[in-house]
Amino acid sequence: MHVGMTDRRASGVSFLDDDDEEEPTRWACEKCGYGNVGRERCMHCGARPPAEVRAMGGLRAHADPVEPGRSAAAGRKAGRTVAALIACNLAFQVVLAGVVIVNGMELTPAVRLSLVAGLFFYGASALWVLGRSASLRMRPETGRATALVGAAEGFVVGGALALLLAALLRVALGHPVLDPTAAVLAADGGVASLLLGFLLIAVAAPVAEELVFRGFLAEALRDRGRRQAVLVSAAAFSLAHLRLAQFRYYLLVGVVLGLVYWRRGLIGSVAAHAAFNGMLLLVAVAATHGPAVEVSAAGATVSLPPAWVTVSTLSFDDLVAVGPTGTRLELAHADVGAALPPAEILARSVASGTVPLPPEFFLDLATVIVVDLPAGRAVSVNITVDGRDGRLVMIPKGDRLWLAGVVGGGSAGQDDFNAILRSWRLPSS
Repeated sequence: MHVGMTDRRASGVSFLDDDDEEEPTRWACEKCGYGNVGRERCMHCGARPPAEVRAMGGLRAHADPVEPGRSAAAGRKAGRTVAALIACNLAFQVVLAGVVIVNGMELTPAVRLSLVAGLFFYGASALWVLGRSASLRMRPETGRATALVGAAEGFVVGGALALLLAALLRVALGHPVLDPTAAVLAADGGVASLLLGFLLIAVAAPVAEELVFRGFLAEALRDRGRRQAVLVSAAAFSLAHLRLAQFRYYLLVGVVLGLVYWRRGLIGSVAAHAAFNGMLLLVAVAATHGPAVEVSAAGATVSLPPAWVTVSTLSFDDLVAVGPTGTRLELAHADVGAALPPAEILARSVASGTVPLPPEFFLDLATVIVVDLPAGRAVSVNITVDGRDGRLVMIPKGDRLWLAGVVGGGSAGQDDFNAILRSWRLPSS
């Protein structure tokens, strides 16, 4: 069987002319791993095939040999381009954070702004890299020759990796560890936010990031061998996420995606990346919509919303818990040694500033109100702690003052706090 001569770089193979008399031999380069058909030298790095392949025949010289040194130069230029993209991303995030801070935006709208801005940034990055690829005469390995197999393999690898990492972190830490962005989107509960988040996390991010780090950077380093190409592109991928504390986590993910790209091209690595990110979002949705967990401290009980976890407490706290959106809850009590006044009188004392509270608490005295809770009449006041907005609730009962405070999390955190207050039960004496 003979096939026409076409340079299909995206599929990783080239085909001989119709008039070739000998069946072309397929072989994989031992130096760079590139797939070749009928060439006596690797199409990508110029290496010769193994002796056993040459002995089979079906190889001939072609008129388009690899330009000596071009791959090394492409690797350096691609590295500088990706470094510039990472720097642009850092500057972009700084500007975005400034907009959020200046406008005093809550967490949920800030995340939505970040998602919309991220879509534009990913689009611009992809266009930039495509232009640079053209100028360097490079094309990513798309894997079209095995598209269905590559996509299926990618989905299985990406989904399995996400579930494995989630399970390992759950076992190691004793509670679910959610991706921060996915946790905010899941906890917000809005369909529009989830759809926008899915578009960015499971579609735009996989396509753009795989194009940049695998189809551009790893491809430019192909002549240096699979190990270096995969590791360097994975390290750049990890740095680009701007979370140095999680560098090894993203490095591992980048290595797996790089290996999938090496086997199946962009179709496989994009599918793996999309499945990985999509599974993280599904895990976050499942974790934030599960059953509440009842916990006890100092004789009091509360039901924590799903995905909330207890953390180490300070000496004056009965319970400290953290929600998936970064909300921090603290429960405590103080024995004053004398009968406390009713909530209405306590509220007047708080509003006048005569009730001693921890020095890091800044109270908005104009927000002092009395509320009815299942645990009893309570005093509620808005507070600020370390620059984070929150609320403090106090219930006088006998000679003991019960306190519940929350900071951070925006409106989603306040909704969780209200649910916790409704479940708050105090001991009878």
